[in-house]
Amino acid sequence: MLDLIRQSYLGTSPSDDPVQEVKEKLPSPIVENYIEKTKLRHAGVMIGITQSEDNDLSVLLTKRTSHLKQHAGEISLPGGSFDESQDRDITMTALREAEEEIGLNREHSELIGYVTPQVSLGTGFIVTPVVSLIPKDFLPTLNKNEVDEIFEVPISFLLDQNSLKNERRIYDQIEWTVYSYNYLNHNIWGLTAQILRKFSGLIAFENEKTT
Repeated sequence: MLDLIRQSYLGTSPSDDPVQEVKEKLPSPIVENYIEKTKLRHAGVMIGITQSEDNDLSVLLTKRTSHLKQHAGEISLPGGSFDESQDRDITMTALREAEEEIGLNREHSELIGYVTPQVSLGTGFIVTPVVSLIPKDFLPTLNKNEVDEIFEVPISFLLDQNSLKNERRIYDQIEWTVYSYNYLNHNIWGLTAQILRKFSGLIAFENEKTT
């Protein structure tokens, strides 16, 4: 599976113009009524792949603390806003935030590739997901100001089409498709679910090509 993931993301890179890229892919009502009316801020998140002793692969997720201003109590990927004073690029944003939130040394993960940029509904962020392999001996240290819990979701679960749910919702008079996964007692939805959908979708596509 790890070889398949490497092959799936071989040659991927962060977008030179994330805003233009999403404009070209989203339906025109969303572009006209949300994207073009919002000053999108850049953010990076890490899709951190963990390995068990038996080499089973999972994605590391966090549950945000309840007192945060945005997405309090929700399930998320480690990440945050691009900071010009600290980050030379969006990859560094994801690495820095993972270090701050879960204690993953930015020099210890292996960069595998990038998922296409995604828009965060209602918060004004355009997010670049960075795919990284986390060392087997990694022991997380949670930033209790931001993270209540850390857990893992098997990639096999994400690849199962029956795991993904979707519904239509209206925000600011715009209709969106909102995706979700329910894993154990965790409801993974919104942007995080959308990113995981895109991440696993490319792996599934590559697998179909090779079988």
